[in-house]
Order: sequence, then structure tokens, then C-alpha cells
Amino acid sequence: MTYLEFIKKLEKGDLHPAYVFAGTEQYLVDDCLKRLSEKVVEPSTREFNYDVFYASQIDAGRIIDAACAYPMLADARMVVVKELHKLSPSGLTAIGQYLEKPSATTRLVLITEKFSAKNKAYKQIKDKSCFVELKPLYDNQIPDWIKNLLKRQGYEISYNACLLIQAHVGNSLLNIANEIEKIKLNVESKKIDESDVQRVVGLSKKFSVFDLNDALGNRQVEKSLSILNKMLDSGESPTAILAMVTRHFMNLLKVKGAVAQNKSPNEITALTGIPPFFIKKTKAMASQYPAEQFSTVFSCLLEADLNLKTSQQPPKIALQTTLLKILN
Repeated sequence: MTYLEFIKKLEKGDLHPAYVFAGTEQYLVDDCLKRLSEKVVEPSTREFNYDVFYASQIDAGRIIDAACAYPMLADARMVVVKELHKLSPSGLTAIGQYLEKPSATTRLVLITEKFSAKNKAYKQIKDKSCFVELKPLYDNQIPDWIKNLLKRQGYEISYNACLLIQAHVGNSLLNIANEIEKIKLNVESKKIDESDVQRVVGLSKKFSVFDLNDALGNRQVEKSLSILNKMLDSGESPTAILAMVTRHFMNLLKVKGAVAQNKSPNEITALTGIPPFFIKKTKAMASQYPAEQFSTVFSCLLEADLNLKTSQQPPKIALQTTLLKILN
């Protein structure tokens, strides 16, 4: 089950005796835990009905005893076990046996970064619980996540504003959420657009990643290098710039393929997530690049990513070199 599927089931009041939150995206883990506890535990009795254990510091017997205890002055209680992967093999087996007949009044939550489906005890735990996979979101999933997060908080945000937040912050959901809180404190309207993000996070519209992508899409060498240099000089993250440029070329390739298949603008929007009013411009940019050239483009971008992470070469030189290779 994905994060969004879990949220939908929870909103319907569909509760399970046991949950496994598996994955390394800590923000999503914390969010799922918070949402579930709000559904299960009454604030006035939380002190008595909410237990948190670390598997490295406790044995399975204590966990099971807590799970089998009756709630005090409430209908349900919650037991949370963090770092499940640090529980002993015999402890995992005991948890699996408990889940064969779990307490009807306890929600047992098992949290782990690692989960081996090949392990017999893990498999038993997974089969008898509501298993939620909470891995980091893909790059192209971040804008929709930002939009949905703000929607739940009563705000609207434009697609471009979502992209600008991602370009500035990167893909860390915790950092994005913190940036969103800062933006909310500095806007008067419930509608957030590109100018709001630029004003709060300090991005310059003149040197935005959209201008860079437009220059690259239109094969404008000098303009591309000029915008890149000014973005870097103003403090933009090299890795964030590279991520957004990579996304841009992925969309150009998708659009080129869709055009070859005579897809309609609406179908292209559904395929790529590009807003309808950008489709015409993106099709024009895609036409600037022969289909066979994209393999070279992505090889250059991959090389740049490796250089930024492992090379002693200055980031500006690495990105300048990459843009020149792509455009020439």
C-alpha cells in the first residue's frame, strides 16, 4: 500500500489491528503515525493509551504485553515499535504469532527502514498487517505532493510555484514542508503563485530555472550559460538546477514521442503532467532535438550528476561543460 492509499483508507475510518510503516522517507513515516494516532487515541487519555518502544532496547514479550493490555478510560490504545529491523529473529517470530490473533482494542504500529519479504517472520508480519511502503518520492511526484499538502491545509498553489519550491529546496519532504510553512506566514491570500515563492525564498524571476530550460529547449548557447552563471552566483543549488534540467529533457522526450503518435494536447498533459498552456511551447522545443540525440543528452546529464557528487571539479565548470555538450 502506498502513502496516498493509506491516507484514503484512514479517512474512510478503515482501521486495521496492526500496521507496518516500511521505508526511509521519515517525513511520511511521521505523518502516517500522526494521522493514525489522531484517529485512534483520545488526547485526554494519551498518557495511558499510547506506548512507544525501540526494538533495540526491549524484547518482544514487553511489546506483546503492551499490545494485549486493555485501554484505560477509552475504546482503543496504540503501541508503536520503532526500528523493527533491530528486533531479534525470535522476537520477530513472536510478533508474527501475536498477529495471528491480535487484540481488537489495540493498534500495533511497527516501523522499519528495512523489510525483507524473504524472511519467514517478516512475511508473516506483512501478511497479517496493513503494510505501507514509505519510500522517497520520485522527482516528478514532488510537485503533486506539494499541491496536495497545501490543499489539505486550505491553500491553492500553481504548478510553477510547486516547481520553484522544488528547485530551491530539493526533494527532501521535511525541508519542503518547512519552506511551505515559511511561505504561508508571508502570504495574505490562500492562493500561492510563482511570485509569492520568489519573494519569500529569494529566487529571482529573471534567473529562474524556467528561463534556463526555455533557453536550453531553444538551443540558445550564450543565453543558457548566462542564466546558469547568474543562478549559481545568486546561490542556487547546482544539484537542484541539474535535477530540473533533467526533468525538462525527460518531458521533451515524452512530448516528442507523443507527437509522433499523434496524441492530443490533453493526452500529452495526462502523460507528462505539463499544464495545457505549456504544451505548444514544449512541442516547439522538443522539435529542436532529433530523437537520436536524447541518449547523448541523458549521458551528459548523468556524467554531470556523478561529477557533482564525486569530482573535485567546481560545480559551475561541471554544469557549464554539460550545457555546452548538450547544445553543441
